[in-house]
Amino acid sequence: MKRLESRLTKLGKNLIEGDAYLPEWTDRSLWVLRDDELGGFWGTKFRKYASITKFCHENNISHIITTGGVNSNNLAAAAVLCAEAGLTVTAFAVQDHDDATGPRTGNRMLIRLALPPENLIIVARSEKDSISERMRCFAAELTAKGESSLILDEGGGCEAAVAGCLTLAEDILRPRIEWPDHIPPAHIFMDSGTALSAGSLAAGLLMRGAHKSTKLHIVQMAGFEEQVQKAFQSWITPVTKITWDDVVPFVRVYRPLKPRSYGATNAQLFEFIRHMARRHGILVDPVYSAKLFMRAFDLITGQNCRGRILLVHTGGISGMMGYDLAT
Repeated sequence: MKRLESRLTKLGKNLIEGDAYLPEWTDRSLWVLRDDELGGFWGTKFRKYASITKFCHENNISHIITTGGVNSNNLAAAAVLCAEAGLTVTAFAVQDHDDATGPRTGNRMLIRLALPPENLIIVARSEKDSISERMRCFAAELTAKGESSLILDEGGGCEAAVAGCLTLAEDILRPRIEWPDHIPPAHIFMDSGTALSAGSLAAGLLMRGAHKSTKLHIVQMAGFEEQVQKAFQSWITPVTKITWDDVVPFVRVYRPLKPRSYGATNAQLFEFIRHMARRHGILVDPVYSAKLFMRAFDLITGQNCRGRILLVHTGGISGMMGYDLAT
């Protein structure tokens, strides 16, 4: 797996001064890790699928079985990146309430573009609990035909993804010309869905000793600490031997500002998205990155965070499609 490196963008004092979201600027250096530029739409998921596809090739696995919503960043990434790697994907996609009438844009469009109809199995929300068993049965059918497969939980969750997710900590801590003192960030902010990537970042920081000087702030979009604990128990600990208890001293988990519900939006959120694009030239989506930046800005001022501060832009720009944001 090749080394994955993202560039840094500095939100300097000349940009932030007078900013309604960061009104005070003293003893802070705010940076954005541009994983949104890593692998097209897919951002940090590119790291995850780099190790998943490598694992499949090394173990003669030809078929990926996965799940998520019909507007899922993960399903869109899986469909495109696995096709690029020569792997077949079958997705059990949970139907949104407006899937029958809503526009086929964004991830809905990308998933259907990359997956043939026979490989996209739409599941009613009322039947969501049956998906795990259906995926196992489908894998057994493939095995009976002599075809090997790998099951990915929602969000691409599997042990094979951990190695790719760990590259994020390596990328942050590598020598950078922007940080000639080689001092790691005092604070790192990252969004989280299934918490596989964010939890792996915590494990990676611990493995490299950065936990002694860095606090990791995870903005959890669905669930709370229990979701991060589950990511450790299911995937991260079996691979790294690092547990949730090991990282608790330097990790904090938060919920987004309103609207807190996963996928929920409001006028203030859309105004913030326009603000970031027009003032800072950074595109953020309404499901993950916009809520991360809003919560991070709130915490930076509310907790009086000082020193070098890093926001991880995990990508998901395809989630912007379908919204009218150009007001």
